[in-house]
Amino acid sequence: AVVSTQSTGNVNKLLKWLKNWEGWNKPGVKAPFNKEEGSHLKAALLSGPPGVGKTTSATVCSRELGFSYLELNASDARNKKSIKEHVADVLNNHTIRGLTEKGASGDKHVLIMDEVDGMAGNEDRGGVAELIALIKTSRIPIICICNDRNHQKIRSLANYCFDLRFYKPRVEQVKGAMMSIAFKEGLKVPPPAMQRIVEGANSDIRQILNHLAVWTAGNKTISYEQAGREADTARKDMNIGIFDIPRLFFSAGEDTRKYTYADYNDLFFQDYSMTPFFIHENYPRSRPVRAGGNDLKSLVCLSNAADSLCVGDQVNSAIKMQNWSLLPTQSHFSAIMPSFYMRGGIPGMTNFPQILGQTSKKNKCDGMLQDLLSHMVLHVSTDKRQLGMEYLPLLKNKLVSPLLERESDGVSEVIETMNRYDLQREDWDSVMELSTFSSRPNPAANLSTRTKSAFTRLYNKQNHMNPYALESVATKKKRVKAVNAEDNDVNAEDNAESEGEGEGEDAMIKKPAAKTKKAAEKKPAAKKPASGKRPAKKSSR
Repeated sequence: AVVSTQSTGNVNKLLKWLKNWEGWNKPGVKAPFNKEEGSHLKAALLSGPPGVGKTTSATVCSRELGFSYLELNASDARNKKSIKEHVADVLNNHTIRGLTEKGASGDKHVLIMDEVDGMAGNEDRGGVAELIALIKTSRIPIICICNDRNHQKIRSLANYCFDLRFYKPRVEQVKGAMMSIAFKEGLKVPPPAMQRIVEGANSDIRQILNHLAVWTAGNKTISYEQAGREADTARKDMNIGIFDIPRLFFSAGEDTRKYTYADYNDLFFQDYSMTPFFIHENYPRSRPVRAGGNDLKSLVCLSNAADSLCVGDQVNSAIKMQNWSLLPTQSHFSAIMPSFYMRGGIPGMTNFPQILGQTSKKNKCDGMLQDLLSHMVLHVSTDKRQLGMEYLPLLKNKLVSPLLERESDGVSEVIETMNRYDLQREDWDSVMELSTFSSRPNPAANLSTRTKSAFTRLYNKQNHMNPYALESVATKKKRVKAVNAEDNDVNAEDNAESEGEGEGEDAMIKKPAAKTKKAAEKKPAAKKPASGKRPAKKSSR
Protein backbone atom coordinates (compact mmCIF):
# COMPACT_ATOMS: atom_id res chain seq x y z
CA ALA A 1 0.00 0.00 0.00
CA VAL A 2 1.15 3.55 -0.74
CA VAL A 3 1.25 5.85 2.30
CA SER A 4 0.63 9.25 0.67
CA THR A 5 -2.52 9.95 -1.32
CA GLN A 6 -0.50 12.11 -3.73
CA SER A 7 1.89 9.20 -4.30
CA THR A 8 -1.11 6.95 -4.96
CA GLY A 9 -2.16 9.23 -7.80
CA ASN A 10 1.36 9.14 -9.25
CA VAL A 11 1.44 5.34 -9.08
CA ASN A 12 -1.87 5.13 -10.93
CA LYS A 13 -0.58 7.53 -13.59
CA LEU A 14 2.62 5.51 -13.98
CA LEU A 15 0.62 2.28 -14.24
CA LYS A 16 -1.61 3.71 -16.96
CA TRP A 17 1.36 5.18 -18.82
CA LEU A 18 3.21 1.85 -18.85
CA LYS A 19 0.08 -0.04 -19.86
CA ASN A 20 -0.58 2.16 -22.91
CA TRP A 21 3.07 2.82 -23.84
CA GLU A 22 3.30 0.21 -26.59
CA GLY A 23 0.05 1.35 -28.22
CA TRP A 24 1.11 5.02 -28.12
CA ASN A 25 4.56 4.34 -29.62
CA LYS A 26 3.79 1.96 -32.47
CA PRO A 27 5.88 2.60 -35.60
CA GLY A 28 4.09 4.93 -37.97
CA VAL A 29 1.49 5.94 -35.36
CA LYS A 30 1.53 9.49 -33.95
CA ALA A 31 0.68 9.44 -30.25
CA PRO A 32 -1.98 11.92 -29.08
CA PHE A 33 -0.72 14.83 -27.01
CA ASN A 34 -1.98 14.55 -23.43
CA LYS A 35 0.07 16.22 -20.72
CA GLU A 36 -1.85 14.56 -17.88
CA GLU A 37 -1.21 11.06 -19.23
CA GLY A 38 2.18 11.60 -20.89
CA SER A 39 0.99 9.83 -24.04
CA HIS A 40 3.49 11.65 -26.28
CA LEU A 41 6.53 10.88 -24.11
CA LYS A 42 8.73 7.77 -24.21
CA ALA A 43 10.16 8.16 -20.68
CA ALA A 44 8.89 8.96 -17.20
CA LEU A 45 10.68 10.95 -14.50
CA LEU A 46 9.97 10.09 -10.84
CA SER A 47 11.29 12.76 -8.46
CA GLY A 48 11.04 13.27 -4.72
CA PRO A 49 12.92 12.97 -1.41
CA PRO A 50 14.58 9.68 -0.42
CA GLY A 51 12.47 6.91 1.05
CA VAL A 52 9.05 7.85 -0.38
CA GLY A 53 8.78 4.80 -2.68
CA LYS A 54 9.93 6.01 -6.10
CA THR A 55 11.98 2.92 -6.99
CA THR A 56 9.43 0.62 -5.37
CA SER A 57 6.63 2.20 -7.42
CA ALA A 58 8.62 1.69 -10.64
CA THR A 59 9.41 -1.96 -9.94
CA VAL A 60 5.92 -2.83 -8.65
CA CYS A 61 4.20 -1.24 -11.67
CA SER A 62 6.56 -3.09 -14.00
CA ARG A 63 5.83 -6.45 -12.37
CA GLU A 64 2.10 -5.74 -12.23
CA LEU A 65 1.97 -5.34 -16.02
CA GLY A 66 4.33 -8.24 -16.77
CA PHE A 67 7.38 -6.12 -17.64
CA SER A 68 10.87 -7.40 -16.93
CA TYR A 69 13.15 -4.51 -15.98
CA LEU A 70 16.82 -3.63 -16.11
CA GLU A 71 17.89 -1.28 -13.31
CA LEU A 72 21.00 0.94 -13.36
CA ASN A 73 21.83 3.05 -10.31
CA ALA A 74 24.63 5.29 -9.05
CA SER A 75 26.97 2.34 -8.47
CA ASP A 76 27.12 1.67 -12.22
CA ALA A 77 29.29 3.59 -14.66
CA ARG A 78 26.74 5.67 -16.58
CA ASN A 79 28.84 7.94 -18.74
CA LYS A 80 28.32 8.43 -22.46
CA LYS A 81 30.52 5.51 -23.44
CA SER A 82 28.95 3.13 -20.91
CA ILE A 83 25.38 3.96 -21.98
CA LYS A 84 26.30 3.59 -25.63
CA GLU A 85 27.98 0.21 -25.14
CA HIS A 86 26.28 -1.45 -22.17
CA VAL A 87 22.69 -0.22 -22.43
CA ALA A 88 22.60 -0.26 -26.22
CA ASP A 89 23.90 -3.84 -26.22
CA VAL A 90 21.23 -4.89 -23.74
CA LEU A 91 18.49 -3.20 -25.77
CA ASN A 92 19.60 -5.10 -28.87
CA ASN A 93 20.11 -8.60 -27.51
CA HIS A 94 17.77 -11.46 -28.32
CA THR A 95 15.62 -11.08 -25.18
CA ILE A 96 14.58 -7.49 -25.91
CA ARG A 97 14.78 -7.47 -29.67
CA GLY A 98 10.99 -7.82 -29.87
CA LEU A 99 10.58 -4.16 -28.95
CA THR A 100 13.66 -2.77 -30.67
CA GLU A 101 12.95 -4.11 -34.16
CA LYS A 102 9.88 -3.65 -36.29
CA GLY A 103 7.69 -6.68 -36.82
CA ALA A 104 9.48 -8.86 -34.25
CA SER A 105 7.82 -10.44 -31.22
CA GLY A 106 9.13 -10.72 -27.68
CA ASP A 107 8.51 -10.08 -23.99
CA LYS A 108 7.81 -6.63 -22.51
CA HIS A 109 10.76 -4.84 -20.94
CA VAL A 110 11.47 -1.52 -19.24
CA LEU A 111 14.72 0.29 -18.38
CA ILE A 112 14.94 1.92 -14.90
CA MET A 113 17.65 4.59 -14.47
CA ASP A 114 17.90 5.30 -10.75
CA GLU A 115 19.53 8.42 -9.24
CA VAL A 116 19.98 10.21 -12.56
CA ASP A 117 20.66 13.45 -10.66
CA GLY A 118 23.92 11.80 -9.54
CA MET A 119 25.31 11.79 -13.09
CA ALA A 120 28.15 14.25 -12.45
CA GLY A 121 31.92 14.37 -12.50
CA ASN A 122 34.28 12.30 -14.60
CA GLU A 123 32.53 9.00 -13.92
CA ASP A 124 29.23 9.97 -15.55
CA ARG A 125 30.43 12.60 -18.03
CA GLY A 126 28.01 13.02 -20.93
CA GLY A 127 25.58 10.52 -19.42
CA VAL A 128 22.51 12.79 -19.34
CA ALA A 129 22.95 13.90 -22.95
CA GLU A 130 23.36 10.31 -24.09
CA LEU A 131 20.32 9.29 -22.01
CA ILE A 132 18.22 11.95 -23.78
CA ALA A 133 19.42 10.66 -27.14
CA LEU A 134 18.52 7.12 -26.05
CA ILE A 135 15.02 8.25 -25.01
CA LYS A 136 14.37 9.80 -28.42
CA THR A 137 15.11 6.52 -30.27
CA SER A 138 14.08 3.94 -27.65
CA ARG A 139 11.48 1.28 -28.42
CA ILE A 140 10.96 0.35 -24.77
CA PRO A 141 9.72 2.54 -21.88
CA ILE A 142 12.41 4.20 -19.73
CA ILE A 143 11.79 5.25 -16.11
CA CYS A 144 14.22 7.81 -14.66
CA ILE A 145 14.37 8.38 -10.89
CA CYS A 146 15.95 11.33 -9.06
CA ASN A 147 15.89 13.11 -5.69
CA ASP A 148 16.68 16.71 -6.72
CA ARG A 149 14.13 17.76 -9.33
CA ASN A 150 15.67 21.27 -9.55
CA HIS A 151 19.13 20.03 -10.52
CA GLN A 152 20.48 21.75 -13.63
CA LYS A 153 20.91 18.49 -15.54
CA ILE A 154 17.44 17.23 -14.60
CA ARG A 155 15.77 20.33 -16.06
CA SER A 156 16.91 19.40 -19.57
CA LEU A 157 15.99 15.74 -19.02
CA ALA A 158 12.50 16.64 -17.74
CA ASN A 159 11.55 18.10 -21.13
CA TYR A 160 11.55 14.56 -22.57
CA CYS A 161 9.87 12.75 -19.65
CA PHE A 162 6.44 12.29 -18.10
CA ASP A 163 6.93 14.32 -14.93
CA LEU A 164 5.67 12.56 -11.76
CA ARG A 165 6.60 14.27 -8.49
CA PHE A 166 6.48 12.32 -5.21
CA TYR A 167 6.14 14.40 -2.05
CA LYS A 168 7.10 13.52 1.49
CA PRO A 169 4.04 12.21 3.38
CA ARG A 170 2.87 13.87 6.58
CA VAL A 171 3.99 12.56 9.96
CA GLU A 172 0.46 11.32 10.76
CA GLN A 173 0.28 9.30 7.53
CA VAL A 174 3.65 7.64 8.11
CA LYS A 175 2.85 7.03 11.77
CA GLY A 176 -0.44 5.28 10.93
CA ALA A 177 1.19 3.06 8.31
CA MET A 178 4.09 2.13 10.61
CA MET A 179 1.73 1.30 13.50
CA SER A 180 -0.16 -1.04 11.18
CA ILE A 181 3.08 -2.78 10.14
CA ALA A 182 4.24 -3.05 13.77
CA PHE A 183 0.93 -4.66 14.77
CA LYS A 184 1.17 -7.23 11.97
CA GLU A 185 4.77 -8.04 12.93
CA GLY A 186 3.90 -8.43 16.61
CA LEU A 187 5.86 -5.37 17.77
CA LYS A 188 4.71 -3.36 20.78
CA VAL A 189 5.44 0.29 20.01
CA PRO A 190 3.43 3.05 21.76
CA PRO A 191 2.02 5.73 19.41
CA PRO A 192 4.09 8.56 21.01
CA ALA A 193 7.23 6.43 20.60
CA MET A 194 6.40 5.78 16.95
CA GLN A 195 5.95 9.51 16.36
CA ARG A 196 9.41 10.16 17.81
CA ILE A 197 10.86 7.56 15.45
CA VAL A 198 9.08 9.04 12.42
CA GLU A 199 10.21 12.58 13.27
CA GLY A 200 13.79 11.43 13.84
CA ALA A 201 13.89 9.75 10.41
CA ASN A 202 12.27 12.80 8.75
CA SER A 203 9.41 10.61 7.45
CA ASP A 204 11.81 8.37 5.51
CA ILE A 205 9.80 5.12 5.43
CA ARG A 206 12.74 2.98 4.35
CA GLN A 207 14.89 4.20 7.23
CA ILE A 208 12.04 3.72 9.76
CA LEU A 209 11.55 0.09 8.72
CA ASN A 210 15.28 -0.58 8.96
CA HIS A 211 15.44 0.98 12.43
CA LEU A 212 12.45 -1.02 13.68
CA ALA A 213 14.00 -4.24 12.37
CA VAL A 214 17.27 -3.56 14.21
CA TRP A 215 15.82 -2.24 17.48
CA THR A 216 13.33 -5.10 17.86
CA ALA A 217 15.70 -7.93 16.89
CA GLY A 218 16.00 -9.05 20.53
CA ASN A 219 13.04 -7.43 22.28
CA LYS A 220 9.68 -6.93 20.55
CA THR A 221 8.77 -4.00 22.81
CA ILE A 222 10.04 -0.41 22.50
CA SER A 223 9.38 2.11 25.26
CA TYR A 224 8.93 5.84 24.73
CA GLU A 225 12.29 6.59 26.38
CA GLN A 226 14.11 4.04 24.23
CA ALA A 227 12.42 5.32 21.07
CA GLY A 228 13.39 8.92 21.86
CA ARG A 229 16.97 7.94 22.65
CA GLU A 230 17.38 5.80 19.54
CA ALA A 231 15.64 8.37 17.31
CA ASP A 232 17.95 11.16 18.50
CA THR A 233 20.98 8.95 17.92
CA ALA A 234 19.90 7.95 14.41
CA ARG A 235 18.44 11.34 13.45
CA LYS A 236 18.69 11.85 9.70
CA ASP A 237 20.46 14.91 8.37
CA MET A 238 18.74 16.18 5.25
CA ASN A 239 20.35 18.16 2.44
CA ILE A 240 17.49 20.55 1.73
CA GLY A 241 17.19 22.26 -1.65
CA ILE A 242 17.17 26.03 -1.91
CA PHE A 243 13.55 26.06 -3.15
CA ASP A 244 12.42 24.12 -0.05
CA ILE A 245 14.19 26.33 2.50
CA PRO A 246 11.75 29.31 2.36
CA ARG A 247 8.82 26.90 2.40
CA LEU A 248 10.09 25.42 5.68
CA PHE A 249 10.75 28.88 7.15
CA PHE A 250 7.17 30.03 6.52
CA SER A 251 5.47 26.68 7.19
CA ALA A 252 3.11 26.45 10.17
CA GLY A 253 2.40 22.73 9.84
CA GLU A 254 3.59 19.59 11.59
CA ASP A 255 6.93 19.58 9.76
CA THR A 256 8.18 22.63 11.65
CA ARG A 257 5.99 22.55 14.76
CA LYS A 258 8.88 21.44 16.98
CA TYR A 259 11.58 23.51 15.28
CA THR A 260 13.77 25.43 17.71
CA TYR A 261 15.73 28.61 17.10
CA ALA A 262 18.84 26.48 16.48
CA ASP A 263 16.96 24.41 13.89
CA TYR A 264 15.98 27.53 11.95
CA ASN A 265 19.54 28.80 12.22
CA ASP A 266 20.84 25.51 10.77
CA LEU A 267 18.24 25.80 8.02
CA PHE A 268 19.61 29.23 7.09
CA PHE A 269 23.14 27.87 6.84
CA GLN A 270 22.06 25.23 4.32
CA ASP A 271 22.76 28.02 1.81
CA TYR A 272 23.45 31.29 3.61
CA SER A 273 24.31 33.18 0.42
CA MET A 274 20.98 32.51 -1.38
CA THR A 275 18.50 32.11 1.48
CA PRO A 276 18.08 35.90 2.13
CA PHE A 277 17.18 36.43 -1.54
CA PHE A 278 14.55 33.69 -1.47
CA ILE A 279 13.09 34.96 1.82
CA HIS A 280 12.88 38.49 0.43
CA GLU A 281 11.16 37.29 -2.76
CA ASN A 282 8.56 35.06 -1.10
CA TYR A 283 7.69 36.66 2.27
CA PRO A 284 4.89 38.92 0.89
CA ARG A 285 3.11 35.82 -0.46
CA SER A 286 2.85 34.10 2.93
CA ARG A 287 -0.41 34.26 4.89
CA PRO A 288 0.54 35.06 8.52
CA VAL A 289 -1.28 32.90 11.03
CA ARG A 290 -0.83 35.47 13.80
CA ALA A 291 -2.96 37.95 11.82
CA GLY A 292 -6.01 35.69 12.12
CA GLY A 293 -7.32 36.75 8.71
CA ASN A 294 -7.37 40.45 9.67
CA ASP A 295 -6.02 42.58 6.81
CA LEU A 296 -4.75 45.34 9.10
CA LYS A 297 -2.82 42.88 11.27
CA SER A 298 -1.44 41.25 8.11
CA LEU A 299 -0.06 44.63 7.00
CA VAL A 300 1.53 45.12 10.43
CA CYS A 301 3.23 41.71 10.17
CA LEU A 302 4.38 42.57 6.65
CA SER A 303 5.83 45.89 7.85
CA ASN A 304 7.71 44.23 10.72
CA ALA A 305 9.15 41.62 8.36
CA ALA A 306 10.27 44.34 5.93
CA ASP A 307 11.98 46.28 8.74
CA SER A 308 13.85 43.14 9.79
CA LEU A 309 14.97 42.53 6.21
CA CYS A 310 16.30 46.10 6.01
CA VAL A 311 18.47 45.48 9.07
CA GLY A 312 19.60 42.20 7.50
CA ASP A 313 20.72 44.08 4.38
CA GLN A 314 22.85 46.39 6.51
CA VAL A 315 24.40 43.40 8.24
CA ASN A 316 25.09 41.84 4.84
CA SER A 317 26.95 44.99 3.78
CA ALA A 318 29.15 44.67 6.86
CA ILE A 319 29.78 40.97 6.08
CA LYS A 320 31.06 41.93 2.63
CA MET A 321 33.79 43.86 4.46
CA GLN A 322 35.10 40.47 5.70
CA ASN A 323 33.15 40.56 8.99
CA TRP A 324 32.12 36.91 8.75
CA SER A 325 31.34 36.68 12.46
CA LEU A 326 28.08 38.56 11.70
CA LEU A 327 26.60 35.64 9.74
CA PRO A 328 24.47 34.45 12.72
CA THR A 329 23.18 38.01 13.06
CA GLN A 330 22.23 38.03 9.39
CA SER A 331 20.44 34.72 9.90
CA HIS A 332 18.36 36.34 12.67
CA PHE A 333 17.32 39.47 10.76
CA SER A 334 17.20 38.16 7.16
CA ALA A 335 15.41 34.85 7.73
CA ILE A 336 14.31 33.94 11.25
CA MET A 337 12.53 37.17 12.19
CA PRO A 338 10.72 37.69 8.83
CA SER A 339 9.50 34.09 8.98
CA PHE A 340 8.40 34.62 12.61
CA TYR A 341 6.13 37.50 11.59
CA MET A 342 4.89 35.96 8.31
CA ARG A 343 4.69 32.26 9.23
CA GLY A 344 1.63 30.67 7.67
CA GLY A 345 2.59 28.98 4.42
CA ILE A 346 3.49 29.93 0.84
CA PRO A 347 0.78 29.12 -1.71
CA GLY A 348 1.93 27.51 -4.93
CA MET A 349 5.54 27.20 -5.97
CA THR A 350 8.52 29.01 -4.47
CA ASN A 351 9.45 32.01 -6.64
CA PHE A 352 13.01 32.52 -7.82
CA PRO A 353 14.50 35.90 -6.75
CA GLN A 354 13.93 38.42 -9.52
CA ILE A 355 16.66 40.65 -8.14
CA LEU A 356 19.30 38.22 -9.41
CA GLY A 357 18.07 38.59 -12.98
CA GLN A 358 17.83 42.36 -12.64
CA THR A 359 21.37 42.51 -11.24
CA SER A 360 22.67 40.57 -14.24
CA LYS A 361 20.86 42.95 -16.59
CA LYS A 362 22.26 45.96 -14.73
CA ASN A 363 25.82 44.66 -15.02
CA LYS A 364 25.31 44.09 -18.75
CA CYS A 365 24.02 47.65 -19.25
CA ASP A 366 26.93 49.08 -17.22
CA GLY A 367 29.35 47.24 -19.49
CA MET A 368 27.72 48.59 -22.65
CA LEU A 369 27.71 52.14 -21.24
CA GLN A 370 31.38 51.87 -20.37
CA ASP A 371 32.22 50.72 -23.90
CA LEU A 372 30.24 53.58 -25.43
CA LEU A 373 31.95 56.12 -23.17
CA SER A 374 35.41 54.79 -24.04
CA HIS A 375 34.61 55.05 -27.77
CA MET A 376 33.11 58.56 -27.58
CA VAL A 377 35.52 60.00 -25.01
CA LEU A 378 37.26 62.30 -27.55
CA HIS A 379 33.97 63.92 -28.60
CA VAL A 380 31.92 64.19 -25.39
CA SER A 381 32.64 65.54 -21.94
CA THR A 382 30.51 63.55 -19.52
CA ASP A 383 30.41 60.58 -17.19
CA LYS A 384 28.73 57.21 -17.68
CA ARG A 385 25.51 58.14 -15.88
CA GLN A 386 25.02 61.42 -17.75
CA LEU A 387 25.83 59.70 -21.04
CA GLY A 388 22.97 57.25 -20.57
CA MET A 389 20.41 59.82 -19.41
CA GLU A 390 21.13 62.84 -21.66
CA TYR A 391 23.27 61.91 -24.66
CA LEU A 392 21.86 58.55 -25.74
CA PRO A 393 18.18 59.59 -26.20
CA LEU A 394 19.28 62.37 -28.59
CA LEU A 395 21.87 60.18 -30.29
CA LYS A 396 19.27 57.48 -30.84
CA ASN A 397 17.13 59.86 -32.91
CA LYS A 398 20.13 60.78 -35.07
CA LEU A 399 20.94 57.10 -35.67
CA VAL A 400 17.47 55.79 -36.44
CA SER A 401 15.39 58.67 -37.86
CA PRO A 402 17.09 58.76 -41.31
CA LEU A 403 16.54 55.02 -41.66
CA LEU A 404 12.86 55.33 -40.79
CA GLU A 405 12.26 58.30 -43.09
CA ARG A 406 14.38 57.41 -46.15
CA GLU A 407 15.17 53.72 -45.50
CA SER A 408 18.24 52.69 -47.56
CA ASP A 409 18.88 56.26 -48.73
CA GLY A 410 19.50 57.36 -45.14
CA VAL A 411 22.21 54.76 -44.44
CA SER A 412 25.07 57.09 -45.46
CA GLU A 413 23.90 59.82 -43.06
CA VAL A 414 23.72 57.36 -40.17
CA ILE A 415 27.21 56.02 -40.88
CA GLU A 416 28.57 59.58 -41.08
CA THR A 417 27.11 60.31 -37.62
CA MET A 418 28.66 57.12 -36.25
CA ASN A 419 32.08 58.01 -37.69
CA ARG A 420 31.81 61.45 -36.09
CA TYR A 421 31.55 59.81 -32.66
CA ASP A 422 33.88 56.83 -33.45
CA LEU A 423 31.10 54.29 -33.00
CA GLN A 424 31.14 50.68 -34.24
CA ARG A 425 28.30 48.68 -35.71
CA GLU A 426 27.80 46.94 -32.34
CA ASP A 427 27.54 50.35 -30.65
CA TRP A 428 24.45 51.13 -32.77
CA ASP A 429 22.69 48.13 -31.22
CA SER A 430 23.87 49.17 -27.73
CA VAL A 431 22.45 52.69 -28.17
CA MET A 432 19.09 51.25 -29.23
CA GLU A 433 18.96 48.85 -26.25
CA LEU A 434 20.10 51.34 -23.60
CA SER A 435 17.65 54.05 -24.66
CA THR A 436 14.59 51.76 -24.83
CA PHE A 437 12.17 51.65 -21.87
CA SER A 438 8.68 50.30 -21.27
CA SER A 439 7.23 53.79 -21.80
CA ARG A 440 9.51 54.42 -24.80
CA PRO A 441 9.32 51.58 -27.34
CA ASN A 442 12.31 50.88 -29.53
CA PRO A 443 11.85 52.68 -32.90
CA ALA A 444 14.42 50.36 -34.51
CA ALA A 445 11.85 47.56 -34.28
CA ASN A 446 9.95 49.25 -37.14
CA LEU A 447 12.94 49.07 -39.52
CA SER A 448 12.61 46.64 -42.38
CA THR A 449 15.03 43.77 -42.81
CA ARG A 450 16.13 45.20 -46.14
CA THR A 451 17.13 48.51 -44.54
CA LYS A 452 19.08 46.79 -41.73
CA SER A 453 20.90 44.59 -44.22
CA ALA A 454 21.83 47.58 -46.38
CA PHE A 455 23.08 49.45 -43.29
CA THR A 456 25.26 46.55 -42.11
CA ARG A 457 26.58 45.82 -45.60
CA LEU A 458 27.62 49.42 -46.31
CA TYR A 459 29.20 49.86 -42.87
CA ASN A 460 31.31 46.72 -43.22
CA LYS A 461 32.38 47.73 -46.74
CA GLN A 462 33.86 51.05 -45.61
CA ASN A 463 37.08 51.65 -43.66
CA HIS A 464 36.66 53.39 -40.32
CA MET A 465 39.58 55.18 -38.64
CA ASN A 466 38.83 54.66 -34.95
CA PRO A 467 41.27 55.94 -32.28
CA TYR A 468 41.03 52.73 -30.25
CA ALA A 469 41.60 49.01 -30.69
CA LEU A 470 38.65 47.03 -32.01
CA GLU A 471 37.43 44.38 -29.58
CA SER A 472 34.64 42.70 -31.50
CA VAL A 473 33.86 39.05 -31.15
CA ALA A 474 35.08 38.25 -34.64
CA THR A 475 38.49 39.81 -34.04
CA LYS A 476 38.77 37.98 -30.74
CA LYS A 477 38.14 34.67 -32.48
CA LYS A 478 40.66 35.54 -35.20
CA ARG A 479 43.16 36.55 -32.53
CA VAL A 480 42.72 33.22 -30.74
CA LYS A 481 43.26 31.33 -33.99
CA ALA A 482 46.31 33.43 -34.80
CA VAL A 483 47.77 32.84 -31.35
CA ASN A 484 47.23 29.10 -31.72
CA ALA A 485 48.86 29.19 -35.17
CA GLU A 486 51.81 31.17 -33.78
CA ASP A 487 52.15 28.68 -30.94
CA ASN A 488 52.21 25.83 -33.43
CA ASP A 489 54.85 27.66 -35.52
CA VAL A 490 56.94 28.34 -32.43
CA ASN A 491 56.70 24.71 -31.38
CA ALA A 492 57.69 23.62 -34.88
CA GLU A 493 60.67 26.01 -34.84
CA ASP A 494 61.69 24.76 -31.38
CA ASN A 495 61.54 21.20 -32.60
CA ALA A 496 63.57 22.12 -35.69
CA GLU A 497 66.15 23.94 -33.56
CA SER A 498 66.41 21.01 -31.18
CA GLU A 499 66.89 18.69 -34.14
CA GLY A 500 69.52 21.05 -35.57
CA GLU A 501 71.35 21.15 -32.25
CA GLY A 502 71.25 17.39 -32.14
CA GLU A 503 72.73 17.20 -35.60
CA GLY A 504 75.52 19.54 -34.60
CA GLU A 505 76.37 17.48 -31.55
CA ASP A 506 76.28 14.20 -33.48
CA ALA A 507 78.19 15.50 -36.47
CA MET A 508 80.82 12.74 -36.14
CA ILE A 509 78.16 10.04 -36.42
CA LYS A 510 77.62 8.76 -39.92
CA LYS A 511 74.19 9.41 -41.41
CA PRO A 512 72.42 6.28 -42.60
CA ALA A 513 70.10 5.87 -45.59
CA ALA A 514 70.57 9.17 -47.47
CA LYS A 515 74.41 9.21 -47.72
CA THR A 516 74.72 5.50 -48.36
CA LYS A 517 72.30 5.88 -51.23
CA LYS A 518 74.37 8.68 -52.80
CA ALA A 519 77.54 6.72 -52.29
CA ALA A 520 75.99 3.75 -54.00
CA GLU A 521 75.08 5.92 -56.99
CA LYS A 522 78.67 7.29 -57.34
CA LYS A 523 80.43 3.94 -56.76
CA PRO A 524 81.12 2.08 -60.06
CA ALA A 525 79.69 -1.36 -60.51
CA ALA A 526 82.02 -4.16 -59.41
CA LYS A 527 83.39 -6.49 -62.11
CA LYS A 528 82.36 -10.08 -62.04
CA PRO A 529 85.21 -12.46 -61.15
CA ALA A 530 86.44 -14.94 -63.70
CA SER A 531 84.88 -18.33 -63.69
CA GLY A 532 86.52 -20.72 -61.26
CA LYS A 533 88.24 -17.95 -59.37
CA ARG A 534 87.09 -16.37 -56.15
CA PRO A 535 87.72 -12.71 -55.41
CA ALA A 536 90.74 -12.14 -53.21
CA LYS A 537 89.91 -11.34 -49.57
CA LYS A 538 91.24 -8.14 -48.11
CA SER A 539 93.66 -8.50 -45.26
CA SER A 540 92.22 -7.58 -41.91
CA ARG A 541 95.51 -6.07 -40.91
